[in-house]
Formats: sequence, structure tokens, C-alpha cells
Amino acid sequence: MEGNLRTLMTRAGVESGYGGRFVLAVEVSLLDKTMTNTAPSKVLQNMQINVGIGDGMSNVCYGTTTVMTKGLGDTGIQATLNAFRNMRVTPELEQLIAESKKKIIDYYNSNSSAIIAEAKALVAGRKYEEALFVLSAVPRECNSYSEVAAMMTNVYQSNINHSAATILNEAQAIWSADPNPGPAAEAAMGLLCQIDPQAKCYPQAQALMKNIEARVKAVTDANAAHERDMEKALLKAEEAIETARINAAREVALEYAKNQPKVVYKVYGWW
Repeated sequence: MEGNLRTLMTRAGVESGYGGRFVLAVEVSLLDKTMTNTAPSKVLQNMQINVGIGDGMSNVCYGTTTVMTKGLGDTGIQATLNAFRNMRVTPELEQLIAESKKKIIDYYNSNSSAIIAEAKALVAGRKYEEALFVLSAVPRECNSYSEVAAMMTNVYQSNINHSAATILNEAQAIWSADPNPGPAAEAAMGLLCQIDPQAKCYPQAQALMKNIEARVKAVTDANAAHERDMEKALLKAEEAIETARINAAREVALEYAKNQPKVVYKVYGWW
């Protein structure tokens, strides 16, 4: 039903939000429920929806009206949902919304100074998101809207700067603890990528990213060079071992020959 009511509000030219001061409240009453003489039979429900608009914080009701609707479905629940979908904006509801809208604008015109002061206090406490929520409730039709809109822009930028600075500090701490290729470098780079380009510290974030990239490349290149040197040394060692084994084999053969009886060669009659 909430979605249907929000749609009705939009059709009536009113924006709907969450957690605001002003509310549209409803009370649903089932007037009657019957079964149709069809095959299969359907559930038909006539419903009365009482609608009220007012200040939900101070419990001030700006007015109420009643909307009649009906729904048909295979079950009672389905019939109820269809009744909500069939709810229409009546002339009385349009008038209630229009009159309530004027009262809401009057409220903000009368309390704009206090709202701006509240937002400034929240900003001073670095509660930027809450300050934006407070300011965003002010309708465009209010006399102070231009001032509120300008303040929202500044608060939004402050929120970006604060969030980015927090992320940058976290990334710097991670990288400082282990400035080498691996999990720390990946975590730091992942954080830095989250920083908004409009943030004040964005240039520092980019500089740190370049520093990390350069360090990772240098260490990686050094490790690669070290591995190549190790491979060459291993190859030389293997060659030296093979040469030593061959020389040792020759020495064994030579010693064997030295220990054999003297050989008398027969070369008579060769010339």
C-alpha cells in the first residue's frame, strides 16, 4: 500500500521521502466482503480508507478525508491489494494535499532560520549526512530555499572531503605498515580508488597511488632480476658439478690404469 500512496502523492504534485516530519497516515476499514457468482468464484471487498496529513512530530493534523475503493481477487489478500491499487485521487484528497502543502511550506518559512542553525551545528560536529537530511526537507517553494540549497552544496562537499580524508588516512596506515607488493598494496589501492575526484585530498591520494605503483614495480623488477641471477647461478653450478663429475671419472680411470701391470706393446715389424 505504501507504494500506491507514494504514487498518489506524486500525481498530486507532492514529493515523498523517508523519516520526515510531515506524514500522510491512513486507516483502512473493510466495509464488506462477498463472493461472486462466477466460476471460479472471486472475493469482492469494499474498503474505506481514511487519509490524514499533518505534523507527525508535534501531533498536529492538517486535515482528513475518506476514499472509497474496492478490489477483486482469488483470495482476501489479493482482493485487498487490488483495492489499494484501485485507490484514486479524489477531489477531496487533492484539496487536502493542496491545503496541507501550503501549511508545510508555512512551517518551513517560519522555521528556516532554526533549521539552518541546526544544520550548522551538525556540520560543526562533522555530522554531514544528518545535516544534509535536515536541509533536504526544505521545499523549493520556501523563501529561504536558495540559501538552503547553497548550504547543501557546501555540506555535500565537506562530506566528500571528510570521507576522502578518512579513507586516505586508512590507506596510508596500511601501506606504511607493509610497503611491499602483496595484500597491503592491494588493500591500500582498493581504498584509494574509492576517493571522489572532487575531494580536496584527491591529489594526495593520486600521489600515494603512484608511489605504491612505483614501489611495487621496483620490488617486482628487483625480484625478477634476482630470480634471473639465481637461475644463471644454478645453471653454472650444475655445469660445474657435471664437469667435476666427468673429471672425477677420468681421475678414477687414470688411477685404475696406474695400478695395472705394465703393458708391453708389440710394435715389431712396423717399419
